[in-house]
Amino acid sequence: MTPNILANIACALLITVYAWGRFNTPSSNRQTTRRALYWWSCIGYMGSAVALFAGLSMLLQLPGWRDFLGLPDKQTLSAPLLATLAMTTLLPSVPILKGIDTWLLSRFQEWGAIPAEGKRRAAAMMPSSYIVTPEDVTALREADDGSYGDTLIKHLRHQGATGVDKAELRFTRVVKLYDEIQQLEAMSHYGRFFAETAEEWGEIERQVDKFLQHAVEWLDRAARLHKVDAAAYTELMEDRNEVFARDCREVFIVLVGFLARAVLRSEGSERGIVARLRGMGFPTTGPMNLPEFPISSMTVLGAGIFLYLLAVTIVFSFAAGAPDQAPIGLAIPSKIALARIAAVGLTVWLMQRYAFFRRSAGEPPRYHAYLLNGVIAGGLAAVVCVVFHFGATALSREDIPVITLSVLLCTAVALCCDDSPEEPARPHRLRVLEALGCGAVMACGTALLYFLKLLPVASTMSGGALAAWIALPTAMAMMIGGFVPHIYRQARVAAAARRDEAASAAALEAPPRISRPAARAPVITGERPGWTPLHRRRGEPKPPAKAA
Repeated sequence: MTPNILANIACALLITVYAWGRFNTPSSNRQTTRRALYWWSCIGYMGSAVALFAGLSMLLQLPGWRDFLGLPDKQTLSAPLLATLAMTTLLPSVPILKGIDTWLLSRFQEWGAIPAEGKRRAAAMMPSSYIVTPEDVTALREADDGSYGDTLIKHLRHQGATGVDKAELRFTRVVKLYDEIQQLEAMSHYGRFFAETAEEWGEIERQVDKFLQHAVEWLDRAARLHKVDAAAYTELMEDRNEVFARDCREVFIVLVGFLARAVLRSEGSERGIVARLRGMGFPTTGPMNLPEFPISSMTVLGAGIFLYLLAVTIVFSFAAGAPDQAPIGLAIPSKIALARIAAVGLTVWLMQRYAFFRRSAGEPPRYHAYLLNGVIAGGLAAVVCVVFHFGATALSREDIPVITLSVLLCTAVALCCDDSPEEPARPHRLRVLEALGCGAVMACGTALLYFLKLLPVASTMSGGALAAWIALPTAMAMMIGGFVPHIYRQARVAAAARRDEAASAAALEAPPRISRPAARAPVITGERPGWTPLHRRRGEPKPPAKAA
């Protein structure tokens, strides 16, 4: 390996490290999305940064580009080294590169649902959906150490419809959620998250402690008035009940926002996130149930494409009067079939996993997203073509049609697949129109490549042979257009059915609780026995003892 190659590898690694740092700034980005989404989008951004570095290294070897980008025109600096400086320390001073990098960073963070996933999780955890059971109330009462007064346990309840009863139910929801989050702090795989957010969690504890103290005082007053003065009780509830409900809701929202980030940062899978939230009292929490990649259907489609191309190769070999060359041409249909099915499969996967590539209900078609999807799929097709060169690093002229037509076809497939699930069901005849549309795109693309003289094999054809050469890829595109959007929609419908089934089952079943350790007998030390939930922070004074 030559020194130049080693230097380029070192530069690429440095670019990757800097890209990782930019993607993870601020550090809370990791806490606002699922682990898989974070790493996939992070790897994609780092890969795009390396690709930008490679392209910039080639451009800086051409005259005029250093002046255009405002970089020092010192011949002592090689193009890769100058590109590395431009992508790292000099990036803020190069507006063009800074703009490109900012756009890439925002796109990949959007694809990784940063911070949308954390906000979505928190918004789904509403106070009305949070369950408090009689067992929860009993456990909270047994664990209380009197830090918030001796009357706190009297205000804990698992149901309440009106008046002070409803206010106490709201209060109990906050107490239980605060308790559950504090239990997470003692779990080993949540340790890193609480270490990263120690200052923020300390502020939340102070806010919740203050709320609990004021809430106990207000509920004590309301309970006394309810017994001795009905008129004063009614006036108090009219004046303060809505304020108390708002305060409970605000504290609850702060806690669920922190909880959403905690489970996203600490749980390794969607199943773990759902199990944790259900165990904490959110029984309606359902898995995202993203559509599963239709690997079986795509495998069958790929086999069909390969057999179709193999048959076409054999027919053309016999038509050309060289039947003995048919077995030798096996590599060509293999390359085209693998490149085509890999590109189409990547298109479907991107549409399923990243909201950027599909539109929401009522939103107009996202043509720029479809085109970007096609370009990414074309890049994968190029990688497949390189593999078939058996060690050669450069693409041949014969690979241009494969890559170009993959870009056009995958763009059309993305457009056909993108319909919102909230919209009415598409009619079956739409499959025919989608097949015709993809076939038309392929026909126009093939004809354009022919007129641009980018089809080496077809350049010697004319008449019926040329028409067949254009019609046969068109037929393959129609087959893809007729099946792939239908496969995509069926996978989405199946995911929606699984999500509804999981939500219905969770609503019928009692939520599993996080097991608590058996209570230990308190040691008589002259102090009140503490407890893990709702504990006083270290360094805080104990509340004054009340007179007997």
